[in-house]
Amino acid sequence: MQKKAAIIENPALLKLELLSKGVRLDKSALKSEEIAQALEIGNRVSVPLELDMILPGNVLVNIAVQECLDKDSCYVLKNDNGEFYITNGVAKTRVWIVPPPKFYNQTTSSGALLAKIGRTYGNYLLITPSGACEFLSRDMACKYCDVEAKQTPDKSIDDVLETVEAALKEGAAEYICFNIGYADSEDGGIKQLLPYIKAVKDSFNALICIQAQPPASDEWVDMTYAAGVDSLAYNLEVFDPEIFGLIAPGKKRLVGRDRYFKALARAAKVFPSGAVVSNLIIGLEPVESTLKGIDALAAFGVVPTLPLFRPLPNGELTSYVKLSPEAIAPIFIHLEAALNKNKLSSSWINHFNIVVNAIDAHLFGGQTPVKKNWPSIFSAKKHNKLALNLRRRLRVRATDNNEPTGL
Repeated sequence: MQKKAAIIENPALLKLELLSKGVRLDKSALKSEEIAQALEIGNRVSVPLELDMILPGNVLVNIAVQECLDKDSCYVLKNDNGEFYITNGVAKTRVWIVPPPKFYNQTTSSGALLAKIGRTYGNYLLITPSGACEFLSRDMACKYCDVEAKQTPDKSIDDVLETVEAALKEGAAEYICFNIGYADSEDGGIKQLLPYIKAVKDSFNALICIQAQPPASDEWVDMTYAAGVDSLAYNLEVFDPEIFGLIAPGKKRLVGRDRYFKALARAAKVFPSGAVVSNLIIGLEPVESTLKGIDALAAFGVVPTLPLFRPLPNGELTSYVKLSPEAIAPIFIHLEAALNKNKLSSSWINHFNIVVNAIDAHLFGGQTPVKKNWPSIFSAKKHNKLALNLRRRLRVRATDNNEPTGL
């Protein structure tokens, strides 16, 4: 009972629990306006209901509701006269529900629902312009991938621009993040994103992030930055070579584990410090392997991001490492130390609601977060478009002249 109470009292531990186990809605919560809005949106876009929630300490988390991810130990969300709290039967803590963005209910000029074009995660607007991924078509899908969610209709540039405009106008997002599947070509799929990147850059003063697979050549890494991308993710997901091949067969056979490291190392030399990231999913490999992956990525100048594996309903991957919050906490303290050692800022991912970040490490007992030591001039709220474009032109010019591109 003391252990359960301690988890409720620590927002970082509670975030880990909620990410991995989800939450049930009490009848009192179901009657609230905030939950009713979220349920309506979920029904309209035909996706399982997720909620953004602020925990004590201003910790943001995205949680699955209704169907618990771990039915043996579910947390319950209750509403008491307009105040929400989470309880585990032993203790409770006050939480604040983040209402779904208003733009979700709007439609584009073509009649598309904006919530089906882009979804917010923290202060990111995530858009997948095309659901095509050759890992899927070649029967080499990653075992942790939500295949059904990936198979979405292509989105027009006009629909994307209207969605970005609505999200920025409402203040629902600061970063525009494009996600693209794998294409068996020299660019790895990046070429499909270029028209969208240009359109957004031409129309809005916004930072652009992309999640993609590494291209076959470093030239396309350079071209990605030159095209206007501000932050880049080539997600390794698993560090252990053997487990990597088993869980991500397409990544191993069609891209190659070594290519991830080479492309990430190149990107870290071209992009601003801290702007190149890569996922290592906690729970898909032993903790010792994740720690080695953190050290390897940070040494290249790459910021590791550490989402927790959340099993999908009827998902293919059923065997994974179940870890308690107390076992996971040291991983984030290790992450914080690795970032400090390599002088990397994590400011690009501080407000991503589906991962616990280095900025939260002090809640586990770590030291001052690296972001407070090195304020980033590339913060979305503070960034100067002229300064960013000047840096890009200088970096691209140096690359074109084959000059050193180290930061």
